[in-house]
Amino acid sequence: MSSHDSPFAAILRGDEPGTVIARDDDRQFAIIASVEPEAAVHWIAVPYEAGQTTEMMERANRERFLELIDYAIDETRARVADYPALGYGFTIKFHLGAYETIPHAKLHILSKE
Repeated sequence: MSSHDSPFAAILRGDEPGTVIARDDDRQFAIIASVEPEAAVHWIAVPYEAGQTTEMMERANRERFLELIDYAIDETRARVADYPALGYGFTIKFHLGAYETIPHAKLHILSKE
């Protein structure tokens, strides 16, 4: 992987194993299943472009950041019938600062436990 690449970008290209739950090639967003799930459903919503942390995206391109949030909510709601754990509600969270270890903007989607 290059310095501006990420595991998420590699999964989207098919270079690394992973489960893509949803992708929108027009909006350039995807939802990928977490490889280290913290809930019955733990997905990660990402923009296709890598090399920018969540905090960088929020500051530099707030509109794109808000579009990612809308995408995550809409796509998750659309899958409630297929993933019963989501029927009890879900949380969307993101990390900023040093806690964000992969420089790729992302939102975590977790079913309520």
